[in-house]
Amino acid sequence: MLRSPRRLRELVKETLAKARFKGRKVVTALPSGETRIVPVHYRVGAGQSEAGVILRLMEDRLDGPLGDYVIDFLPIRSNSNADERSALVAIAKRESVIAYLEALRKSGLDVECLEIGPVAIRRLITAMAPEDRLENVLAINFGREASFLTIISGNRLLFDQSIQFGERMLLAKMSDALDMPEASVRKLVESHGLDPEPSDSSRLTVAENLDVSDTLQEIAKPLFIRLVDEISRVLIYVASQTHGESVDRIYLLGSIARWRGADQLLNRLLTLPVQTVPNPLNRFLSFGGGAEHIERESAPEIAIATGLALRSLAKP
Repeated sequence: MLRSPRRLRELVKETLAKARFKGRKVVTALPSGETRIVPVHYRVGAGQSEAGVILRLMEDRLDGPLGDYVIDFLPIRSNSNADERSALVAIAKRESVIAYLEALRKSGLDVECLEIGPVAIRRLITAMAPEDRLENVLAINFGREASFLTIISGNRLLFDQSIQFGERMLLAKMSDALDMPEASVRKLVESHGLDPEPSDSSRLTVAENLDVSDTLQEIAKPLFIRLVDEISRVLIYVASQTHGESVDRIYLLGSIARWRGADQLLNRLLTLPVQTVPNPLNRFLSFGGGAEHIERESAPEIAIATGLALRSLAKP
């Protein structure tokens, strides 16, 4: 879509008209494949600036001059006693950023801010949090090729890491096991999911639906166990940074979060509450206006977009 300016303009025009948007200002994020987010640990000495220290660290990690990149950072932890600090550093090729912004500009949009996914997730999770207490939340954002583990502690972004676990990996595994094309496997997943409960659209009997779902679940389970291993390592890190506190809940976002039963499978493999993120748009009910157009069912694929949109709204 981004390589086809005409198609992008048509999509933007159609979307603005269909949803009755006002104005052309947008908050956006680069496609995940265009951005690298790396954690860094560093010390800031007397007379040093935080940005300067981070740039010097990046000089040793990047190919080519710093001028070829757009670099920003978000502090996530500091130890004032030892001057030890941690930050998430976002890195993108300068030419990719310019091309992306130009594509949006030529589509009639005015980019107010370019953010990264973890910041949008933090904003959404913070807006959804109970008013009376702070929580430690793990958000798992499933992508096509990779997924991202993001830890929010209260209103603080504590951790973000990509892992090699994605929707295409699961579909390829199922395709090999069932000797079926991936397109056919995707239809099976959409119809039956990993949950033995029969879907309303299924014409199969309960027993037949149970057999299909059980088969898909057994194929996917070893890969989910590998995901649980990654989660366990992250939970150890969280405990080390929160004085032994555990994660209160796990939210699933993105593509695999749409698979019915994925949250239940992870629930059984972990000892923590796991759920697909509630419909992110419900948060806008608190701000009034347009509430009649908000559907109540979950829409995990728009979690990051909603977090971006919440940038201009203050939590009541």
